[in-house]
Amino acid sequence: MKECVESMVTMQEPVPQTRKKKPLNVKRGIFLVCMIILPLINFCIFYVAVNFNSILMAFQVLQGGKVVYSFINFELIWGELTTPGSVLLEATRNTLLTFGTNLVIVLPLTIFIAYFLYKKILMSGFFKAVFFFPSIISAVVMTSLFIAMADRGAPLSRFVQVLCGMEEAPLLLGDESTAIWTVLLYGIWTGFSVNLMLFLGAFNRIPEEVLEAGSLDGCGMLRELFQVILPMIWPTVTTLLLFTFVGIFTISGPILLLTQGDNGTYTISYWIFEQVYKSTGRLEYSSAVGIFFTVIALPIVFLVRYILNRFDSQIEY
Repeated sequence: MKECVESMVTMQEPVPQTRKKKPLNVKRGIFLVCMIILPLINFCIFYVAVNFNSILMAFQVLQGGKVVYSFINFELIWGELTTPGSVLLEATRNTLLTFGTNLVIVLPLTIFIAYFLYKKILMSGFFKAVFFFPSIISAVVMTSLFIAMADRGAPLSRFVQVLCGMEEAPLLLGDESTAIWTVLLYGIWTGFSVNLMLFLGAFNRIPEEVLEAGSLDGCGMLRELFQVILPMIWPTVTTLLLFTFVGIFTISGPILLLTQGDNGTYTISYWIFEQVYKSTGRLEYSSAVGIFFTVIALPIVFLVRYILNRFDSQIEY
């Protein structure tokens, strides 16, 4: 009996199967290497090497035809930032103005516009097309149209003349007192399209039952927006806020197409672009400027990310 049971147990035990090794597909391996090698070389040359070289150049100074490593470039940056009227101080001010405009005006207005389009107000389809036009039409066409509108005697110039009570219509982009504000106005005019698409997508994911329950409880439009919709789309809001702070010192606006930095409209990124593009011999100083503002921006971004995560609503639907 014992021998019979042992034989039955032996029969029930699974027989280990040896896995067959797949033969190496040489052609497949060559194909994968050929597909990966070009992007990898591109990444190593145009990202790793360029950024590593930029960090080294920030500490380089030419003295007597020799490259010397020092902190002179950073001392020059501090000197320019503390000198009234310097180009770098002007660029920093304009960059922060552009960032503040996007944060305080463009982003909140985008939320309100997306909400009213989501509620399908009168002519919502027409307004949706109007707000999406700047992302469809070429930037060269849009800036050319805006320059024509801001020219002396053009509609926008006439409006500013009447609004400010001026004796004659101003040349908005040709005057230092109005040029940067006109550029910011263009940024507001064309700054809704991408964020508007993201907010509309987030609004359309909200279950209709939630909004219907709110309307039955007497929830008005403002209360619905701030107490129901915004908490439910908070991940989208935090993402766009974080992206705004990530670009705090890299945002430039359409300076190249509108003013080329004339009349007090330089921004940091456009100033760096101009130094490199025109090869003015200040490449080391430009690298130092980029490193300087990157070091300032990093803790700001991490702090904002920490604060936004603390207010995460944790709503799933």
